[in-house]
Amino acid sequence: MKKLKGSRYISRSTKDSFFIEEKKKRRFVPFIIVGTILAALIVFAVVGLRYGGKIVVTSVTVESAQLPESFDGYRILQISDLHGKEFGEGQKNLRKVIEDQKYDMVIFTGDYNENLAEQEYFIRDLVACFDQTVPMYYILGDCDYRPANASENSERWKLCIDPPVKTPIMTVFEDCGVKFVYPARKITNSAGDFIYLTGISYNKETMNAMEFDMDTDFSICVTHKPIYYNVTNRLKDVNKRSITEIDYDLCISGHTMGGQYRIPILGALYSDDEGWFPQETSLRGLSKDNAGRYNYICGGLGVESGFRFFSNPEISIIELKRAEESSGK
Repeated sequence: MKKLKGSRYISRSTKDSFFIEEKKKRRFVPFIIVGTILAALIVFAVVGLRYGGKIVVTSVTVESAQLPESFDGYRILQISDLHGKEFGEGQKNLRKVIEDQKYDMVIFTGDYNENLAEQEYFIRDLVACFDQTVPMYYILGDCDYRPANASENSERWKLCIDPPVKTPIMTVFEDCGVKFVYPARKITNSAGDFIYLTGISYNKETMNAMEFDMDTDFSICVTHKPIYYNVTNRLKDVNKRSITEIDYDLCISGHTMGGQYRIPILGALYSDDEGWFPQETSLRGLSKDNAGRYNYICGGLGVESGFRFFSNPEISIIELKRAEESSGK
């Protein structure tokens, strides 16, 4: 029999062996696919968790015509929501980040450490991270103190927590030279100009003593939980007969942890206040309402429970700038 040029003879036994080898190769394909997917998920998880250990510094600028010219460029360093998180022994890693920043004031916005036995050394280590020559102020978060009538006030009590008597954590802060914000603080600079730190409540006696005029003076409302309600409508409702709540130029807050579980592109997965896939402006960053008020939410450093996923621990630098024209209040 003539053999055709370029052809290859495969016997029946060889042919059967060839197909058996092909079946063996195909049998491993699902394992390869599953293995690849698992490897990708492991890498995704490791990268996401690594975000939770790297502190980022977020800088924002707030402009207002009511800001005195001598406060132009004034920088506030905000620290929020540590929840007992330690960045190295004695907060040494946090200290390194802070040492590289320029700031004129420090404001702590609550939720420090739920472990009462460790609070004193924890607060002292925290305060020691900062330049002791700049003024420092603090408020309490819902994990630091829970009022007896908290349930009656629904979630609103988390905004401004002002205990009737000093708590142990307040005593430690003040022993370290850090001052409580509420009911208000008048911040005077070397030029003799001033701005104010307040809560949401208008304390007539305190405000009169400080000569505070919320229509002309620049004020920063310091809250733990962000203000989500329409401030203009709220003020019209509660300030009909007498002033009970304050209008402000800037509100700074924390509480949200910036959305501690995040997915790239999609953003935060869930928020207690906003539900699934909440708006970014309700969790972190700077926003402005239609009356010209700024609201800034710091993503904070720790977590109340669980871990951070694609969500960096955050400290914030808020720079105040004098604007030429007023945008309204």
